[in-house]
Amino acid sequence: MKSIKVFISVLLLATGLLLSCKQNTTDDLAKTWLVTDIHPTVNLPDTLKSRLISGSEMTFTKDGKYTTTGGIGVDQGTHTVDKDGKTLSTVSQAGKSSAVYEINSLSKTELKLTNNGNTVTLTANK
Repeated sequence: MKSIKVFISVLLLATGLLLSCKQNTTDDLAKTWLVTDIHPTVNLPDTLKSRLISGSEMTFTKDGKYTTTGGIGVDQGTHTVDKDGKTLSTVSQAGKSSAVYEINSLSKTELKLTNNGNTVTLTANK
């Protein structure tokens, strides 16, 4: 009986930790991010890379919406984060596309995403 209580306690604790990790990911993601660097799978001239980065922003909200602006393109739609907080999925409202990004790192000030080998580094807009 005692081992069952310990097992249930550990299970509840683990569940709470998993849920809090996803919530932290969603909370940390929910802000406006400035694109500060890109590493595409193909070589781009520095001038083109600078144009893509210039003025580019991605904004994510806690209610699951996103917008992009600037050289990376203008778009809006919905987003979700997987239960592990490692994958970000977006679906364009305009029907342009959907994308799945690996969340390489996420802090309160920096976000790194990878999609099909292309890496984008973003910094939180203050």
